[in-house]
Amino acid sequence: MALTARDHIALGDNGMTSASALPPPVPLFGRHAESYRLSTPHTPRAPKIARDFFVTLIGAEHPDLVAPGSLCVSELVTNAVRHTRSPRIAIEVSIGHGRVVVYVYDNRPCPLPVPTASHPELEHGRGLALVEAHADLWGTVLLGGRSLRSKAVWFSFRTDTQGTSRQSQ
Repeated sequence: MALTARDHIALGDNGMTSASALPPPVPLFGRHAESYRLSTPHTPRAPKIARDFFVTLIGAEHPDLVAPGSLCVSELVTNAVRHTRSPRIAIEVSIGHGRVVVYVYDNRPCPLPVPTASHPELEHGRGLALVEAHADLWGTVLLGGRSLRSKAVWFSFRTDTQGTSRQSQ
């Protein structure tokens, strides 16, 4: 089940904005979990750098996630490059406990990204729809409390303990 951006903003009981109707997956920690972070400059090369980083981390253990995960990483980093002025874009990849979770951070908290229906032949506007179609879950997290400073857009894939994912089953 993929979440949509419309599901991500909810007002809590105290009137404060919550970034997600469902909490995002937290970076995975523990004996068998690994978490990696890359910071890339805001350049047109950032999506390729992020894709290569992702493939290096998950390719051997989860080869069936290389194509859909690379697509999702590329789309989110491309959105950060295209729609923000963040001097740096951070990519965090956590692997373990039956899932792979990727966060892409930028310094533009609003507006939140929303998937749009666009014509398949158009070059722009399909990124989040592709993420929604390929990831098991995706969402956004606003960071900074009452003084929103940044956001993370995340997606995740379930895996089993043998290194295969839902995508290959």
